[in-house]
Amino acid sequence: MSSWMMVPVVFLTAYSDPETIGRARRAGAYGYLLKPYDDRKLRAAVETALRRYRADVRDILKVHETAVRGPVPGVLIVEDEAIIAADLKQKLENAGFRVLGVHDTGEGAIAAASELEPDVVIMDVYIRGEMDGIKAAERIQERYGIPVIYLTAYSDDATLSRILESEPYGYLLKPLNTEQLQAEIEVVLENLRTTEDYSRRVREVLVTKAEEMKIEKTGIFFVSSVITALAVYGFITGSMTWLMYTLFIPTVYSLMHLAFSFGEPEKPSSSAMPMVSIIVPANNEENTIEGCVETLSALDYHVNGERNYEIIVVNDGSTDRTGEILEGLLRKHRHLKAVTRKAPFAFNGRVMPSMMVSPLPRGIL
Repeated sequence: MSSWMMVPVVFLTAYSDPETIGRARRAGAYGYLLKPYDDRKLRAAVETALRRYRADVRDILKVHETAVRGPVPGVLIVEDEAIIAADLKQKLENAGFRVLGVHDTGEGAIAAASELEPDVVIMDVYIRGEMDGIKAAERIQERYGIPVIYLTAYSDDATLSRILESEPYGYLLKPLNTEQLQAEIEVVLENLRTTEDYSRRVREVLVTKAEEMKIEKTGIFFVSSVITALAVYGFITGSMTWLMYTLFIPTVYSLMHLAFSFGEPEKPSSSAMPMVSIIVPANNEENTIEGCVETLSALDYHVNGERNYEIIVVNDGSTDRTGEILEGLLRKHRHLKAVTRKAPFAFNGRVMPSMMVSPLPRGIL
């Protein structure tokens, strides 16, 4: 249910057995909260899941380097209170995890993350040293892509707000038990694997679509060339029929379309991050089109600081307020384009790349 473009799910349950946790992992949960729980734990779990989900949607087109993980996940502990750190280490080992190290400063945690390459970091928010846990977590996630789960006794608005700004993978409140700790780590690791796999499949689709477009353009070119040659021959010899006249004009237009489509994109592109054109068919979508465009506009897919994708909405025979809403969105987003088709030229939301006439897509569809 928490698959892409739907909603993130936080499971609430009194069960922490391996079968239940496994089912939650496979369902793609963004959180796992054991009963009984209080309001502060529920709020922290929900807000953390929402922030993480928005970050995953935004980064869906980013290139993820899939980490090579061992059969037993390795955990790095960052905690400056020795008694709590020892208890946490014992809980993790009892749950079947490998504890790779224990550090009590942000600087030490960053160095250890680089050297030990843990699967996950358990980070206390307030630790000794000039760098607190939140700043250290931001750098670890940004530099090494290692998920960080916060561990703190504080649940005030100021602390929660700072934690959410760092887009955490998890947020645990002290005191906690072994079951809650195990469930949180396993759910976070499964969610990370799902994200990496989905990003990889999206990029494979982009490459496949690029090859399909080359084949389609080649086919259109040869068919159009043959029809054009027959029309020219008929014109020269005086044997041109009304059917040749009918086919000649759209054929010439198709050739012009192909010529322009082979032009260089206006925005930067590279072999690693190609320019992408996102085609959105819209037939009577007044209740969903704005949310769809805003979600796609939040994608973090840039080259040299510039957006490397465009959104083309095909308002295909809509009879509701879809067109009116699109006009407002066009004024707001420069990367948004719109095509309006009315009967009898509308296809009621069924759009193929070869149907695109104007504006011409500038990237991989």
